[in-house]
Amino acid sequence: MILRSVKVDKKHIGYLKWLLESHDGMATPTTREGAPDIVDLMIAPDFVNEMKELIEALTTELNLEPVPPPSKSPL
Repeated sequence: MILRSVKVDKKHIGYLKWLLESHDGMATPTTREGAPDIVDLMIAPDFVNEMKELIEALTTELNLEPVPPPSKSPL
């Protein structure tokens, strides 16, 4: 799994999760402990390019901001 992280307003987390779940198998989102506005995305290797495009498309809509991934895997 490839790990990417984004900062997103808490009110949009449900929508982001719904979008990712509608793209079955693309990525698994988890909120970061101690930082409820950070979503860590565990991306299936086959979907890295598609996920990059989706994040870029949502940057404006949801005001996503890429952030460094956690130093320790969320799993």
